Amino acid sequence: MNLKTLTPPSGEPLPLADAKAFARIGADFDDALIGRLIAAARARIEAETGMALRRRTLRLTMNDWPLYVLERGGLRLPMRPAAGLLAVRLTDGETSEDVTSSFELEAGLSPRLVTKPFGAWVWPRTIHQKIEIDWEAGFDTASDVPEDLVHAMKLIVAFVYEQRGNPAVSAHEDLSVRLEAALRPWREVQL
Repeated sequence: MNLKTLTPPSGEPLPLADAKAFARIGADFDDALIGRLIAAARARIEAETGMALRRRTLRLTMNDWPLYVLERGGLRLPMRPAAGLLAVRLTDGETSEDVTSSFELEAGLSPRLVTKPFGAWVWPRTIHQKIEIDWEAGFDTASDVPEDLVHAMKLIVAFVYEQRGNPAVSAHEDLSVRLEAALRPWREVQL
């Protein structure tokens, strides 16, 4: 499986002014650095939770459908919340066959790609064909992002800004404990 961002996030869920206020930074000379820290904090939270904090277009490429799709009746998409299915294709790199009409997306916080009633899983016909799934994931606006995830971003930005150049292990452990508490409800548990 390969996950690729086709259209980047439509902005950051944490405004620069809010990050600076939380970290008690009054000067403007580090705004570019703080902007990069905000993006890095968002990326870390997205990696740890599987949540897309702002809207973007994604593509999942697979060599074949996982065998469990038949047992479970669907494929859980790796980035959530999902808003809409854009395309499902079989492609060998030169030609593509659009098979979107066979599928629908169960959108929301636990998105699943499922077959439509009376539909079937369309399998690649050769070893050279791959499956591509394009969908939109993420929250529409910064105000839609859950506050505890934004707070976790603030913690990361403030910590990294304050500790830049200081490799203190105990401080990193303290941040990890605080983040664990904030992110635990958003981590998806697979059974």
